[in-house]
Amino acid sequence: MNLPTHIPASKASTKLLKDLSLVRKRLQVIEDSTISPTVDKLIPLRKIDQELSLRLFHFLSAEMNIPISLPENMPKEDDEDEDQEEVFF
Repeated sequence: MNLPTHIPASKASTKLLKDLSLVRKRLQVIEDSTISPTVDKLIPLRKIDQELSLRLFHFLSAEMNIPISLPENMPKEDDEDEDQEEVFF
């Protein structure tokens, strides 16, 4: 399979990857802190991490024209708690 060696910064997957990187850095800071990480801080970031990861997976699949099949128990993009606000970076 010939994969591209240079991915333009304007692609949606590149933006998602940058956002995912920021979320993971924030998670790492919270988990490494000397104060014990609280569930109130970790759960929202992990939820965002999961959503961004799933979206990145879909975008890369579409950009590279590779069909995907997710396990049945995998959350879908439209599975969101309606009372939760989305956080954008």
